Formats: sequence, structure tokens, C-alpha cells
Amino acid sequence: MLLLLLILCTGWTSASDPRLAELDEDTREMLKMLRDSCVEQTGVDESFINKARDGEFPEDTSFKNYLGCVYQQTGALSDDGEADYDAMLALLPEQFVERATKMVNQCRHVRENNAAATAFELNKCLYKSDPEYYFII
Repeated sequence: MLLLLLILCTGWTSASDPRLAELDEDTREMLKMLRDSCVEQTGVDESFINKARDGEFPEDTSFKNYLGCVYQQTGALSDDGEADYDAMLALLPEQFVERATKMVNQCRHVRENNAAATAFELNKCLYKSDPEYYFII
């Protein structure tokens, strides 16, 4: 469940998205811990994460590394940039599956040469496929 939630939401914080209320407390806490860990590891400016919610994806190394960190921590992305899209979908909570599947299917072509680059391009693609539904931890 956590894996695809992160794929769809690589950058979203506690009260910033009403879909968070649909998740149980343990999942919300895991998402917060993951975000905090990847922010600390990469030193990303959190304003970049907030900008991504509105479709602005800064060409910033720390932001790309943050996205890569989130996906790699969940096992959704290898170091060499290969995403496991089917595993992402299999882990989603039921209420997200239908719409998320449409988004992911539009982005299965995304593959770059490392985790950070793939995660960055994947998030841009997911946003473009459904800006209203896209969110980031």
C-alpha cells in the first residue's frame, strides 16, 4: 500500500491534502517518517516539494534526489532507474486503484538512467496525466 501511495504522492504533507484523511494513522505516520527521512538525506528545499503540487518541477538536483529517495525507500525504483509499475499498483489502497492505474499506465514508458532522474520524470508524467489527483509527500 505504501509503495504506490508514494508513487502518486511523492511529496505531500500532513494536512495539505484531504486524501490523507482516508488513510489510517499508521500509514500517515509512515509517510511522514519517509518524507522527513528523505528531506534530511537530500537537503531538499521543501518549497520545491510544495511547488510540485501545482505542477512546477524545479530542475534541482536535491529535489530530484528527494523524489528518487522516496521511490527507492519503498522499493519501487532501482538504483539504475527501473520502476516496478505493477508492484506500485498492487500496493495501493482500494480507493485509489482505479484512478491511479490510469495515471500509471500513461507513464509506464518513463525510464531514465538513474533513480533520481526516473522519479523526477515519472512525477512530471503523473502530474500531467491527472493534475487534479496528483499529490506528493
